[in-house]
Amino acid sequence: MKKSLKYLVLVVMVVSVLSSSVFAMENTNKYISSCGAYIHKWGDGDISVEFHVVGTDIMDTIGAHRVTVYKMEGETINSGSDEVIATYWHETYPGLMITDDFFYSNSIRLQVAHGYRYYAVIVYYATLGDGGDDMAYTTKPVWA
Repeated sequence: MKKSLKYLVLVVMVVSVLSSSVFAMENTNKYISSCGAYIHKWGDGDISVEFHVVGTDIMDTIGAHRVTVYKMEGETINSGSDEVIATYWHETYPGLMITDDFFYSNSIRLQVAHGYRYYAVIVYYATLGDGGDDMAYTTKPVWA
């Protein structure tokens, strides 16, 4: 009985984390079932962008087409003056896309200036047969 209760609590916690609005975003995309991302602070000036995407089937390709990290200059995201710190493209950065799978997750770790807020915009991409689609996701900012 005690073991069953522990298992039930664990399942409820996992479902809660995976369905939270911070971690995942549901949509009506024909190729992408859900996606999510966040920035994690590791230390002074050391952050990682962690992301995941779930396809609607076993996809020909699935992952992040592009990951762009911004330094916030204003009080809100996309204030017009935010500085692009780094952009990673799947064509030149290994590990952003995979083939023949329905789920993909990865992270990018980078050094940034301490004392600023950073956020990322991830453009997910999935293909199946002759079709494909993308979807953008913006993380919440984090202090580095």
